[in-house]
Amino acid sequence: MEIRKLTEKDREAYRKLMRYAFETAKNNYEDLKWPSDKILIDWHYGAFDEEKLVAGAGIIPFDIRMRSQDFKMYGVGGVASKPEYRNRGIIREIMIKMFKDMQDNNIPLSVLYPFKLSFYEVLGYKLVDEHFAYEFNISDILYKETDYHMKEVERINDDIRSVYDRAILNFDYIAKRPEIQFWRNLYKNNYKFICYNGDQPVGYIIIIFTKKNEVEWLKHPEKTIVIQETFWLDQKAKQTIFNFLWSHRDQRKYVAGVFSTNENIIDLLRTPRIKSRKIIVNSLLRIIDVKNVLENLKYPLENFSITFHIHDEFCPWNNGFFTLTSKEKEVNVEFKESSKESVDREIDIGYFAQLVAGFRTVRDLLEFGFISVNHEKLELLEKLFPKTNNYLHNFF
Repeated sequence: MEIRKLTEKDREAYRKLMRYAFETAKNNYEDLKWPSDKILIDWHYGAFDEEKLVAGAGIIPFDIRMRSQDFKMYGVGGVASKPEYRNRGIIREIMIKMFKDMQDNNIPLSVLYPFKLSFYEVLGYKLVDEHFAYEFNISDILYKETDYHMKEVERINDDIRSVYDRAILNFDYIAKRPEIQFWRNLYKNNYKFICYNGDQPVGYIIIIFTKKNEVEWLKHPEKTIVIQETFWLDQKAKQTIFNFLWSHRDQRKYVAGVFSTNENIIDLLRTPRIKSRKIIVNSLLRIIDVKNVLENLKYPLENFSITFHIHDEFCPWNNGFFTLTSKEKEVNVEFKESSKESVDREIDIGYFAQLVAGFRTVRDLLEFGFISVNHEKLELLEKLFPKTNNYLHNFF
């Protein structure tokens, strides 16, 4: 079976594959639109049985911020195969081809949102962030007067982008969005409001008024305002945005939204009658190039040396021994395929992703026997890879 990037002549076949995989309720192949003509077809890969496209997947280039450093990342989406070709390992072969191309193009990280964790964990992806989804009474919001004000805009603009670019500096693992048109496509049917301190943008919120059965996890969608996205730069902006939500108490009864697990929502409510708070399993991270990541991370310590033994079944360039050395602020990484020297940490590529992203600490992974560690270096490892504030709030 041939696996290759798609070309323009494959677009219609890929659209049909996507329709059958993700839009089955339409029950036909009429009026095919996705992926649109604006999306580059060579961002997609396919498996072909002779000339027939039987499986495919796509990539979306992103920048990602991880431990205060920026990295190139490919988001993976649109993973699908024809039902008669499933359970043959075809998607795995497509992903391996994608990994090799990422490595060749100096893309050290890949992220996806899984339909099933175990399916992608086998390929070296691992969960690295979770969110809290809240649903609460609008009337319970504590209104506190501020000297900031809200203003509605019809399109995503530079003020929203400015807030976003500054707000993400508060997170250790978060995507950095591409051009503004990406946002406009994402939120073209939403209400958008910006919070200002004088003429300076300091926050924003994007909301929708949901209909019955529109959002699965809501108890009363027809009575709920859903926060699609909100960021703020200071506590006063946060209060102003929640004052704005409070002003809708005669229109809707509830507010629902997704927030970072580290975000304090409870203390904004007079009587915290949370109707629901559920954990949302969010993104999986795959480290494509260990050496690249280790060389470019920012470390909280100077003058150290530590050796890792990484196991990676599908990216052989990661499968081996990495000695990370920092001396006088100069970081060096040496790779060997084999070594008779002792190692300070032995770890599978998936758990290595959790550690690097700061989702799990060394002690977390040790507790369940997911890694082995030279206990003389345990304290050093904990200081090098502390837990972080992760919030990958994006879609692909």
